[in-house]
Amino acid sequence: MEKLYCDYLVIGAGAAGCVVANRLSTQKQFKVYCIEAGGNDTNPFIKIPAGFSKTVYNPDLNWPYFTTPSKNTGNRSIKFPRGKVIGGSSSINGHLYVRGQAADYDGWAQLGCTGWDWDSVLPYFKKAETRINGDEKFRGKNGPLIISDLTELHPLTKIFIDTVDKFGIKKNSDYNSGNQEGTATYQNMIKNNVRWSAADAYLKPILHRENFKLIKNSLVEKLVLKNKKITAVLFKNNNKLKKINVRKEVILSAGSINSPQILQLSGIGDRSHLEKLGLKCLIHSPQVGKNLKDHYAIRIAMRVKNISTYNEKSRGIRLLNEVLKYVFFKKGMLTTPVSSGAAFAKTSKELSNPNIQLLFAPASYESVNVGTAKLEKLSGMTCGVSQLRPTSKGWVKITSTQTNISPEIQPNYLENNFDQQTIVEGIRLVRKIFSSSPLNQFCVEETLPGKSFNNYHKILDYAQKNGSTIYHPIGTCRMGNDKSAVVNLNLKFNGIDNLRIIDASIMPEMVSGNTYAATNMIAEKGSDYILKES
Repeated sequence: MEKLYCDYLVIGAGAAGCVVANRLSTQKQFKVYCIEAGGNDTNPFIKIPAGFSKTVYNPDLNWPYFTTPSKNTGNRSIKFPRGKVIGGSSSINGHLYVRGQAADYDGWAQLGCTGWDWDSVLPYFKKAETRINGDEKFRGKNGPLIISDLTELHPLTKIFIDTVDKFGIKKNSDYNSGNQEGTATYQNMIKNNVRWSAADAYLKPILHRENFKLIKNSLVEKLVLKNKKITAVLFKNNNKLKKINVRKEVILSAGSINSPQILQLSGIGDRSHLEKLGLKCLIHSPQVGKNLKDHYAIRIAMRVKNISTYNEKSRGIRLLNEVLKYVFFKKGMLTTPVSSGAAFAKTSKELSNPNIQLLFAPASYESVNVGTAKLEKLSGMTCGVSQLRPTSKGWVKITSTQTNISPEIQPNYLENNFDQQTIVEGIRLVRKIFSSSPLNQFCVEETLPGKSFNNYHKILDYAQKNGSTIYHPIGTCRMGNDKSAVVNLNLKFNGIDNLRIIDASIMPEMVSGNTYAATNMIAEKGSDYILKES
C-alpha cells in the first residue's frame, strides 16, 4: 500500500474544500493535500452559464443520488445530484449568489452559535468576493469570487420585476446586504459571461504551489482513528488502496451527503445504526446524518403571447445563432443562468422577514419537474417557488459498508403543516403576480398547475406530486454549543481531537436562499480558525 504524508488533509474539492485548500496552503511550512472523488472540469457545458441542463444530471459530473420516497412527495424518488468534479456543486449549479438574511445568522447565534451572527460573518463574505459596483459597507472588492450582474436582460424578466414592484414587493438594490426583502435580478458567480466556480476562484490558482497536492478521481474509504485522533485516511485511486498519514488535521469538506457518509463508514455515528450494519462504532455521535434540511421548489408556468421567449431561441437556426454569438462574442441567451428574476417575499403581512423565494425565467419546460430544463416549443414563462426556511427535516444514513453504495437520503419535504401552508401560499402569490399589470398583458393561460387546481387541497396535491429539490442540503453535521452537536463553534468534531468539518453540513439552520454563498463564508471562517490555531 502506497503511503503519503501531509500536515493538513482536505477531503473534497468542492465549494468549501477549494477555499480551505487555498487558505491553508498560503503557509509554506505546511504540506496540504486535497482528495477529490471527481476529475477535471473540462466539460464545455460547465463554463457556459446556460449549460446547467447539460451538467446537473450528467453522471460524469455528479453523484446520481435519489431521495427515499415519502408520502408528502407522492411516494416519489426525487433526483438529488451533488457535484463530483473539481469545484463540486459550484461547477454544476445555477450560478446564483444569495447570502440570505442577516436574521439567519443572528438566529444561529441565538441558538448558541456565538461568533456566527451577521456582524461576525460579514467580514468573511466580504473577504471572499469581488463585487462590481457594490456598497463597500457590505460588499468585498478584492476577493477571488467574482460576483456579477446579468449583461443581457430579457424584456420579460424586466416586466416581471416591474410587476412585482407594483404589486408591493419593492425593488432591492442589493438583496445580499443583509436586508433581503424585495425583487431584483439575480447576482451570479460569472466572470466575463463564463462560470466562475470555486475551482476557478480558489483551486486552480494554487495548483503550482510546491506545498500543495490535489489528488483527483479518488474515493475516500475511511478515516483511521486512534486514541481520538485521525492518524490517516484510506482512499482508492485507480482501484488501488492508498493511505495518507496526517500530522496535524483532517478537514472533511465532502458536503451534506458525503461528509456524514464518510463518518459513518469510518465507525463514527449512531451506535445502534452502525452495529446493525456490522460496523464497530468507534465514536458514538448520534446526530451524524441527522437534521437534514433542503429547499423544495415547485413550478408555476404560463403560456405567453406578443413576446418571444427563450423557448423559440432554443431550436434550429435560432439556436445556432445563439451558439455562434456566445462562442465568438460571449453574448446572447447562453450567458443567462437558469433563473434571472428574483423576489424574496412574505406570504403574510404579519411576518417580519421574507419566507419564500421566487425564481423567474423567460422560458417554460416540457416537464413539470424542477431541474428539468428541456424547453417547450411554444412561448412560455416560469416562476419557481421555494420556502426559504423549511421546518421539516430528515436524515442521511449509510445502507451498506461499501463506499460506492449510495446512502439513504430522506429530506422529509413538506412533512409538517406549516411547510405545506407556506408552499401553497407561495403558489397563490405567484398566480396573483401573473394576473397583475403589466405582466398579465402577455399571459394566455396557466399551463402549470392549470386552472383546475383551484383550492388548497388541489394546490397542495400538485406541490407534493411535482416539486423537487433545488440542491441545497444542509445540517447533517450540525454545529452547536450543546452536547448533541456534531461540531463545536470552531468546527472541530466533538470527540476527535484533529478533525474538523467545514461545509454546508455544519449549518444549524437553513439560510434564506441558495446555499453556496453561506458555504463559501463557512469555509473562509473555518480556514481562519485553523490558521489561528496552527
